[in-house]
Amino acid sequence: MSDLGTSTGNPDIGEMLDVLGPRLQHLTALSHGDEEYCLIRSLVPAGVVVPIHSHADRETFYIIHGELQGLRSDRWVSLVDGDVFDVPGDVRHAFRNQSGAPVSLLLVTTMRMGRFFRDVGRPVARVPAGPPMPADRQRLFEIAHRYGHWLGSPADNAAVGTTLG
Repeated sequence: MSDLGTSTGNPDIGEMLDVLGPRLQHLTALSHGDEEYCLIRSLVPAGVVVPIHSHADRETFYIIHGELQGLRSDRWVSLVDGDVFDVPGDVRHAFRNQSGAPVSLLLVTTMRMGRFFRDVGRPVARVPAGPPMPADRQRLFEIAHRYGHWLGSPADNAAVGTTLG
């Protein structure tokens, strides 16, 4: 993914953030108005798992290139180029990239989720190679709790075929 630049002067646009595996780039400026939408470009590297979770915010994913598995409620589906995966608010969901290649997608969600990703994300250039450290996971848990998100336990994840790493 190329950097779109920050010619708008808005620091939220253009910077690639690592969110404990998935990489996100805001394409719309963030605002405090929750009635607006947020557009995000994402790259999900091979092997990345987003454990089961839920939040009040709707998310709609459009797969640009690659194959990603998505779990909504209790059913896994394979998503490929051109597929849309719509997750209403408060629905438990997860993702995993078992394809061996990165997946690129667009995410349309709420400004609130956009701010959550900004708060959790770390600039890619400052993220060490390898899996997230326990302190990184703890930081995510604390921020997710502050936003009112539900995060599945190790048992919840095992029940749907994912692990917390």
